[in-house]
Amino acid sequence: MLTQEQILEVERIENAHHESIRHTFGARSEGKKEWQAWKEATSAWHSQRYPTDILWEDAFLDRLRASDREAIEDAILFLEIDPWYFRSGYLKERLIRGLKAAELTERDKTRLRYVLWNVARGKNRREFRHYCSLALKILTPEFERILGEIPPEEDMDAKGKFSYLRNYIVRNKKSTEPSVAQRRSKPRA
Repeated sequence: MLTQEQILEVERIENAHHESIRHTFGARSEGKKEWQAWKEATSAWHSQRYPTDILWEDAFLDRLRASDREAIEDAILFLEIDPWYFRSGYLKERLIRGLKAAELTERDKTRLRYVLWNVARGKNRREFRHYCSLALKILTPEFERILGEIPPEEDMDAKGKFSYLRNYIVRNKKSTEPSVAQRRSKPRA
């Protein structure tokens, strides 16, 4: 199982590698020494291995979709910590897709509601729509009510994300509920 410390260390190392690459990239055409510095920076990044690499594996995604408790715990922990580094948004999208297919406990859903709340209040991110689709799986009437009562002190970005999330839920919740015709066509027991 992953730990918070491992995930935070991956974030720190990844960001340090990318800062090194960014720093050496601009000067790489100035000479052999600069080219070598950039080459070493990219090689160091490419050769790095992390405990979180398992989250990218298809076998992990299969375990997640099969509701393996350890996989669910690792995925939720990663989303809770919300590391911010190169390609972390793609990994979060992948984990969200797996969690949508998993059987989640009420505790899992509660944790994910906190994640969703913090994501809506935080930075803009590519995976926000995926979080919105996860909201349908973890939605409760109470959470939906709370989403409708956004505090006025929230910044405009957060207000926009909360508004998008509420609209997404309203639009898509209706499409997952059976229509009147479907309810009437069911045989009565």
